[in-house]
Amino acid sequence: MAIPVFFVENPDKSDVLSADDSFHANKVLRLKSGDAIYILDGAGKKFKATLLVSDARKSTYSNIILEIEEKTNKNLLNLWIAPTKQMERMEWMVEKCTEMGIRSIGFFQSKNSERKEIKIQRLEKIVISAMKQSKQLFKPQLNPIISFDDLLKKLEKSFELKGFAYISENNNLTIRSFANMKQESIALIGPEGDFTPNEIIKLNSHGFKGFSLGNSILRTETAGILTCASFNLSN
Repeated sequence: MAIPVFFVENPDKSDVLSADDSFHANKVLRLKSGDAIYILDGAGKKFKATLLVSDARKSTYSNIILEIEEKTNKNLLNLWIAPTKQMERMEWMVEKCTEMGIRSIGFFQSKNSERKEIKIQRLEKIVISAMKQSKQLFKPQLNPIISFDDLLKKLEKSFELKGFAYISENNNLTIRSFANMKQESIALIGPEGDFTPNEIIKLNSHGFKGFSLGNSILRTETAGILTCASFNLSN
């Protein structure tokens, strides 16, 4: 059986699995004291440890050994997206982007947005689960929803390459060429109704470049996944 993977934010300063991981280790995986486990800290480190106490409420570990350390996060994409009315689609997108590797995911509300609120705590659980499943060493940062104008202010002094998905016959920049620039990047995905002409003007004035995702009209969550996959393949 493959060695199971768990998440602990500071595993060298703690010896306890989370309540969810403790339950999963004890009740689902049926792990016993002495079993080997892997621990990810979400900041580039992977540890091997021994389960000391297997308990559904509070499992502990010992003999922690650093196995892998990546000091630089190679994931280049910071994705900002206008969430859809059906949050299940956003949750699916967050899960898949985490599996492929992404630096951060944030949400914004624009003129044509369908949703004003998101539950970051639920998304955090999805991110951690996907990170463990895919054995990603870096946990993506989740940013709560903010307004379109506040987002532009937030990103105004950022040095990353900035782009936004845009449907236009005059758009010569493709997502492939955008990702192949191999720089830490910020990519915005608009709502189902797309960005408004005024929002496009604001994006251009703040240094954002429009990029094409192809000839098809994609759902918002599909556009987010395609953008993430393009960056994943360019690494």
